[in-house]
Amino acid sequence: MAPSVNLVKFWSKFGPEFGRTTRHLSPYEVHPVRSLITTLPYKTIRKIKENGLVLIPATVLLVGTVKWGVAANDAEHRTHWS
Repeated sequence: MAPSVNLVKFWSKFGPEFGRTTRHLSPYEVHPVRSLITTLPYKTIRKIKENGLVLIPATVLLVGTVKWGVAANDAEHRTHWS
């Protein structure tokens, strides 16, 4: 499709770009986020079931380490009180 007659001089300054990818929404995809929102609970449950054996112990270990570190830090800084 040729540019408008008024824009021929403007567009003649720019050469064609090769290898550039442009993305746009098709008319059939006017709600691109709706599918993400509707499937998010199912995907979250599935991911927890698939990776739960690794994630749950790692999370418990992380929380335990942080709580132990905070308690040890408080104990160290309160030694001069007694």
